[in-house]
Amino acid sequence: MSPRKYAPLIIGALLLAALLLIQFSRNANTASIGKTDGQSADQPASGELVIEQRSEIHVNVSLPPDQYRELSELNQNFMLKFPYIQVTLNNEPAVDKAYESWKLDSQRGEAADIMLLDNSWVRPFAVRGYLQSADNAMSGDTLTDQLAGLLDPLKWNGYLWGVPKDVNPYLVVWNGALLSQAGLKAPPGDWPSYQEAAAKLIEINAETRILNWSAGDLRQQLVWLANFQTDPAGLINLFKFNEAQINQLKWIQSMGSHVSRINAESSAELNEAFLANKLLAAVLPWETFEKFSKGVQDMLMIDRNHIPFPWLNGHSYVMSSSTLAEEEAILWIQEMTGIQNQQKNYDRFAKLPASASLYALNGSIQTEQSHTPPAWWETVLNTNQPADHIPFPDPLWPEKWQFRESAWRNFSQDGFQIDAFVQALLQSP
Repeated sequence: MSPRKYAPLIIGALLLAALLLIQFSRNANTASIGKTDGQSADQPASGELVIEQRSEIHVNVSLPPDQYRELSELNQNFMLKFPYIQVTLNNEPAVDKAYESWKLDSQRGEAADIMLLDNSWVRPFAVRGYLQSADNAMSGDTLTDQLAGLLDPLKWNGYLWGVPKDVNPYLVVWNGALLSQAGLKAPPGDWPSYQEAAAKLIEINAETRILNWSAGDLRQQLVWLANFQTDPAGLINLFKFNEAQINQLKWIQSMGSHVSRINAESSAELNEAFLANKLLAAVLPWETFEKFSKGVQDMLMIDRNHIPFPWLNGHSYVMSSSTLAEEEAILWIQEMTGIQNQQKNYDRFAKLPASASLYALNGSIQTEQSHTPPAWWETVLNTNQPADHIPFPDPLWPEKWQFRESAWRNFSQDGFQIDAFVQALLQSP
């Protein structure tokens, strides 16, 4: 066949290629525009708006119902503000179940993008490789407004692994009137001084309760023992008790008839006991103290220079190492831990905020409905934690805590069974 016979076929192929090229050029002729929510969308030449696909993130928390409702409201506001991000919340109120579930999910690479961890879990999760560094979420003003004492337990291997949400420290409070009766102007600074004061008060009035310890509350026990230790490293690392600590526990057991057992969160009962001058000391969370009457608050003494482990009963947001939505997760965490939301959390639940600026009198967001945390708490929480006040980066620390807490619950329900408790700890992991 001569080349002239191929000419129509060649010309037809060239025309078809030209038409396809023109159509492709038209489809590609789009202009990118900025969206007010910080994303981008494509605007075709025809004027039709094509929105990017939405992002999804999952958040796991372990909160009481009232606090979870508050977080759900904040989350709804977040999705209204950032409609291209869909956030699914999941709440497991049982703390032990939450830990086991989230640990297994992390092992499988199926963890939620964000988790609200107990501060004491952050390092163990980081050591196991379950977390992504939170350094990108903490920069500029956000970082400078953080309280150093809350950041220290969240650091490991040169990185920060969590963003503090709030804290509810346990502290020892003393009845000033009863201390005066015992001849003391300040809380006893050592164990013998406490024993002597307790003996005097019992001699004066046999109905006096020298201490309130709730059944099964391991944080109470830990903070109380640390209050009389010069080196609390063994306590926070959950080592076996030394002889001095065992003797202190046994002495409390021997004084059982003079020890009350009111739940640490029962503010009304504790308020009444202090008001009637029937209780010398109690170990309780800050939120309980906040609910006391003004008269009781004024009569109680707190050694502000000696509050062991103020970070312990707090929570921080972390990002899973398996998340594929880091930017969205950071944005959500920053919104949830913003100073206005922290102030609301303090107003409603008495959880101390993690932002230093909220402790300043006449802060910029203070209103008639809000109140300011005591300024002395900023000093306590902004002081770097000594190395012996933070657990070693032990991946099994939460399991060890759960074991000890379970043993304490078993052997403090029906009186204090210290020998059995100490014996149980010999079997601990």
